[in-house]
Amino acid sequence: MVLRISLLLLLVFVFPVSAEIYKWTDSDGNVHFGDRPSDIESATELDIKVNKNSGITNSSGNKKEREYMLKKIEEEKLEDAEKKKKRIAENKKRKKRCNSYKRSYQVHIQSNRTYRMSPDGERTYLTEEQRENKKKKLIRGIEKYCK
Repeated sequence: MVLRISLLLLLVFVFPVSAEIYKWTDSDGNVHFGDRPSDIESATELDIKVNKNSGITNSSGNKKEREYMLKKIEEEKLEDAEKKKKRIAENKKRKKRCNSYKRSYQVHIQSNRTYRMSPDGERTYLTEEQRENKKKKLIRGIEKYCK
């Protein structure tokens, strides 16, 4: 019972509250807008309806203009989603390359001798100069992909 009453009270207080917007002109001829007019007799209450999804009011331009703006907003959302998807894929690819270079570097520095397999299936050992060049290449790869 207490739970039901609590839920009912919660629902009552959750509904959005709308405030009135007034338009009035002061003695100097300046037009003002606000929720509390200085002179209630000269103020006019404005009826502004807002599309909650877009933030575009019904008083902002004609129907075609609103439809165009809504279409543009939707296109921008889709574009942003595509950019995010691409960025995530690029980061994943970069991380994979980074890990590959790190593993190869660890294997390279832990082994005393490095070799390549020839097409005949025989090992061809690298000279110290070739080993040093390979080490530098691996370090450059780590620096490039592991930012």
